[in-house]
Amino acid sequence: MYFKVNYSLFVIIVFILTTPSVFAETQCKFDTNHGIGALGRIEPRSRVIKVSHNAGPEGARVEQLFFQEANQVKLGNKLAVLSDHSKKKAEVEAARARVKSLEAQRIVEQVALTFNKKEHLRYQSLELESAASASLADAKRLALEQSEANLKRLTAEIANAQAEQKVSEAELDNTLIYAPISGTILKIHTWPAERIGDNGLLEIADLTQLDVVAEIYESDLLRVQAGQKGCINASGFKRNYHAEVRELGFLVRKNDLNDTDPLADRDNRIIEVRLTLEPEAVNELQHQILRQVWVRIAP
Repeated sequence: MYFKVNYSLFVIIVFILTTPSVFAETQCKFDTNHGIGALGRIEPRSRVIKVSHNAGPEGARVEQLFFQEANQVKLGNKLAVLSDHSKKKAEVEAARARVKSLEAQRIVEQVALTFNKKEHLRYQSLELESAASASLADAKRLALEQSEANLKRLTAEIANAQAEQKVSEAELDNTLIYAPISGTILKIHTWPAERIGDNGLLEIADLTQLDVVAEIYESDLLRVQAGQKGCINASGFKRNYHAEVRELGFLVRKNDLNDTDPLADRDNRIIEVRLTLEPEAVNELQHQILRQVWVRIAP
């Protein structure tokens, strides 16, 4: 009796432990006779972001890089300094100094305006009492008007200098390149002493979540909806990977991916469908970004 109870318990435990893996395997069976088949590519959910610089057609020369390929970066980390950083920094300091100088002149002129206003009122009163000449009263009035004009001029010059300072600060900020997301540096295209070209400075992506972008024929689109299960495979994969349809694209266009079969149609009209890869696939596939895969979406 004791043996039968233990044996039954053993069978139950084995069933519980093995059932999930068996279920998972049957769920991701790559059945080419059922469902919707397509070619796809592995891509980070964040997309691969090409970090560049707004330096016009001539580009900008890299002075210093702070990270290497495969390094992890955080959002806002400084990635690189460009060669004109020191020059732009000096221009900002000069612009700030000019603003301070003009503001100091305005303070002096405000004091002069207060004094000239009092003098004008005093001599205006004396003129009415015939205690001061008209010419002296006019001189005080002209001094007041000159102070008012100087104050207006300085105020305008300060506003213009502050605007120039903002432009200089923006140009200085453009000499620094920051990480647009937290992620991994996949590829550096421009090294110190080189100019940033059409390929940009580097490529970065968040590899903590991976997708498969499947190119579904437009004729199959009505059979696809969010939540459908999928299976991913490729030559050399140790196993099939689970996936789930998350997003359906909006644009119908010509396919980018082509089968190795020379007789395959290379001018199909497709729409991109994004499938979320199972979490276990991240560590195994993060070094295969943009690799072409086969996709099978269950009906």
